[in-house]
Amino acid sequence: MTTTPWRAATFTLAATLSFGLCPAMASSTPLPTGPLGTGPSAAAPAAPAPADGEGAKQAARAPLPEARTDAPSPDVLDVDPARGTTDDATGRATTTFGDAPRIDRDHALGRDAASFDGTNALGYDYADGYEKTSKALTLECTVRFDAPLPDGEDEDTGNLCGAKDAGGYSLTAYGKTLKMVVNVDGTYYSAGVDIEQGLWYHAAGVWDGDTVSLYLNGTKVAEAPAKGKAITPPKEPARKFFVGADTDSSGKPQFNGTGSVAGAAVFSSALSEEQITSRYTKAFAHRTSDQASFALESPAPGKQLTRPTKLKGTIENEDLLARDLTLKLDGKPVALGDEIGPGLKAGSHTLSYSSRDALGADVKGAVEFTSASIPTADGTTQSSGNGSATLTARATNPTGASLRTTFLEGDVATARSAQLGTIPASAFDEEEGVAGDVELADAKSVDDALAPSDGKTLQSQKTSEIPALATKIPFTEDGQSLVWRGEVDPSRAVQLLALNTETGRYEVLDSARGSSDGQVELNGSASRANDDHGSIRTLVLGTDPFADDLAKPVDDSFEDPDDYDFSLMHISDTQYLSQGATGRPTEAERTEWGDAYKDSYRWLAENGEKRKVAFVAHTGDVVESWNSGATDRSVPEKEMEFADGAQKVLEDTGIPNATIPGNHDNLGGADDTLFNETFGPERYEAQEAKDSWKAEGAEYHPWKEGDNSNSYNLFSAGGEDFVTVNLGYSVTEEEADWAAGVLAKYPTRNGIVLTHAYLKPSSSPDGRGGPFSADGQIIDDRVLSKSPNADLVLSGHEHGVNISVRKDVGQKGNDVTELLADYQFYEVGSDELGLTEEGGYGKDTGLRFGSSFFRLLQFDLDKSEVSVDTYSPYLDNFGADEYDPEKRYDGREGDFRVPVQFDGRTTAFTTDAMLGLTPTKDVIGEVTHESREQASATWKGLKGGRAYGWFAVTRDVSRAADPEADRRAALKHGGGSGAGSSGSGAASGSLSEGIVQDGIFTATGGKQHGGGNGGGNGAGHGGGHGHGGGHGHGGGNGGGHGHGGR
Repeated sequence: MTTTPWRAATFTLAATLSFGLCPAMASSTPLPTGPLGTGPSAAAPAAPAPADGEGAKQAARAPLPEARTDAPSPDVLDVDPARGTTDDATGRATTTFGDAPRIDRDHALGRDAASFDGTNALGYDYADGYEKTSKALTLECTVRFDAPLPDGEDEDTGNLCGAKDAGGYSLTAYGKTLKMVVNVDGTYYSAGVDIEQGLWYHAAGVWDGDTVSLYLNGTKVAEAPAKGKAITPPKEPARKFFVGADTDSSGKPQFNGTGSVAGAAVFSSALSEEQITSRYTKAFAHRTSDQASFALESPAPGKQLTRPTKLKGTIENEDLLARDLTLKLDGKPVALGDEIGPGLKAGSHTLSYSSRDALGADVKGAVEFTSASIPTADGTTQSSGNGSATLTARATNPTGASLRTTFLEGDVATARSAQLGTIPASAFDEEEGVAGDVELADAKSVDDALAPSDGKTLQSQKTSEIPALATKIPFTEDGQSLVWRGEVDPSRAVQLLALNTETGRYEVLDSARGSSDGQVELNGSASRANDDHGSIRTLVLGTDPFADDLAKPVDDSFEDPDDYDFSLMHISDTQYLSQGATGRPTEAERTEWGDAYKDSYRWLAENGEKRKVAFVAHTGDVVESWNSGATDRSVPEKEMEFADGAQKVLEDTGIPNATIPGNHDNLGGADDTLFNETFGPERYEAQEAKDSWKAEGAEYHPWKEGDNSNSYNLFSAGGEDFVTVNLGYSVTEEEADWAAGVLAKYPTRNGIVLTHAYLKPSSSPDGRGGPFSADGQIIDDRVLSKSPNADLVLSGHEHGVNISVRKDVGQKGNDVTELLADYQFYEVGSDELGLTEEGGYGKDTGLRFGSSFFRLLQFDLDKSEVSVDTYSPYLDNFGADEYDPEKRYDGREGDFRVPVQFDGRTTAFTTDAMLGLTPTKDVIGEVTHESREQASATWKGLKGGRAYGWFAVTRDVSRAADPEADRRAALKHGGGSGAGSSGSGAASGSLSEGIVQDGIFTATGGKQHGGGNGGGNGAGHGGGHGHGGGHGHGGGNGGGHGHGGR
């Protein structure tokens, strides 16, 4: 971890004092009404009435305030991307860290701005800048925070202008509060106000010797007493000014921000409010007069909605929005692309929308449309025997009135020329589909007619690529249904595609995740564009979503060893334990801190074999006191001596292991000598010679002779071979390229990357999401993106958790699981530890025993999944979230299951049926029934062994029956595409509102019954599936499928 513990404590105290002395200017002070359209004073005369489909027009923007004085020029720092460069106009040398920020025209501001992605930053030589601003200061930044602003006081992604490390100043977002922070005479003071993500702000922080003040958009919004003699600069190595980050103690960027900067400036005087207003007016002088707006397309304004439709609309000037448009239908959240209609009552409905634009103006309005009463599909069942079949359908009328359901016969077109094979993972794209000239590898022809529930199924190849089924189905007419039914694992998916002869590509018609309950069904709509000389060429693909959605309950236990193949222990950032074990004033305290470290390895000695632990990874910061700027070697030497003893407990277990240096082990990346004296290559070469290592095929290799700052290991477990690439803190291009070379040298081994500073912590309760940390971008660019066998990344460095499951890293099919686990700042109460009296704390006090927790990663190689548990042997406690001082997490971040792309991860699917289905005018039966009541019809004269299909068209009973209209309703070309979708308004003829469900089955001679389940998950021989807001139920020998009526 880069932050020393006293730094955070000092800032918190000073901030509390400053706000306490000025309660009216507390950080929660709302933005005042001003010229950005955020309050009533920005209102303009009413705009003209909107056109059909459009909501209310935005009021014209209020004029900028009049500049009553000339805008002064910065005399200490002047960075303005509008000049086409991020160089400082006062001549300061600039260093770019990571990729150079992109300079683009910003629509809202009407000028160029530089964007920072959370990994890059600009550093300016600034030693004399602190001298020039020691007695008075104005810090200005025109800024937009583009990443979500977390709750709490987290600054990890909120630094875009300034530098502070035991001194200095900055404009920083702490959670949702933007603060002007300045260190005066060794104490931090701040003044802040809440802000919003995605809005442009002209922020100016002023210190005049007595008070720290914050101005937003030319208006003072917060101030706090900050009386002192002079601003304290950071320590010598850190005397930089950063745009896009904060400084660490060595003058390198840390806590990188994600956002855009249109200007950064520093003045050696305290500007007046009039001067700041003139600077704001100048910065926003070219702001746009354009406005964001929304227009509804479907349901069509001014027409009555009579069937399910996809919600469609256009957003004009969408790039002006500060956040996504929020849509609500009759007060309930919806999203563009959602199917709406089923369940709507007859009458008027309101679609409302709201957002804010990047200049602070509200973007909101409402559009009204009408609808008929549209039923909701509740599913179908069927059973056949003795030459007949009983068909049922259920639906719900939103008015509660009666319904009429008409059962129609369907013509079945069975698949021909079927082939099984595989295609490369790189050949498929969820948006673009598959090239029309794709050829199946390992192809074999299939004789099965692929009829539904005929007792025959077809098993695809089990492959790490994409298993595929190719067929040809006779084309009948526009709107013909294409139906696939089968089984696939719940962690995988199936895709139904058809060749579009106009585009020359196979396009996705429908897709679904597998189900543990049984079969799933895919249903798509064919058009004339799919007619290839009388046939429709289809592909069914089994795909791997590699999705972080695997269910696992949070509990106080490890997995059953019988349920996994091997495990890996991950421990990190034990620095405070080493520090406490050597630096606490009493022997009793030192013993407790030391036990908290050693108990993890003692637990391993007792439980490693039972828990199948095959490898132990320590991802750095073994000790605390050898970070940037440290000069006294005696303290970290004592900590290293203790860590050496702890490591011997691990080594006595004989389990292969690796330890890498963190920034507190190698002077912030500047010197690995101390680390190598204790954890040098000779230590691991001695372990490599042990029989226990040899038994696992374990090897150790330093990246250079005599230097263990980087290394790699080989080991085998669970029948698979692994290579770990171990990268210490401050990864260089040379080191990253070396790591990629190691992974390339062992292409058949599963790759694990161990590194110190890869991810920043998540602020989400479940531990998901967060940007790269200091070494993340270079490892991603130069190692992961170039290494298809890099499967797993483990890291520490910044306290907290981040669970990242990424697809297609660098290339299609290259999926990587990335896990940050660092508990160093987690605090355990001195009462729980029994140290309140011994340590002289006087009351229950939080002590940083968090690194007594480790993670156990338990790998199921058959499923290529890893189950993770967090445990502290010292506390005998599962789950560390209760000790997080920021209270960010809810337990799911420490007890979870995620996919991992080891060699054994494969995909397969089983096909029961693949066919085409076209409705006819032949009526099987017509039933009037109550809402939610089952409608039933008997279909007679069926031949055993033949495939049959049928449709159930359900409408309000008040609507006239018309077999041709029902047939058109069952065809899917009425303005829609894909299962369950349609255009808006009424179709031709007498078609009125309704929904359609369908089913397929193979008739049998003897009477059979089977149960079905909604969502396309049939049981026994049946399968069902519902669209149009309902759920289908399959039964007997077939299944049901619902879609929106036409």
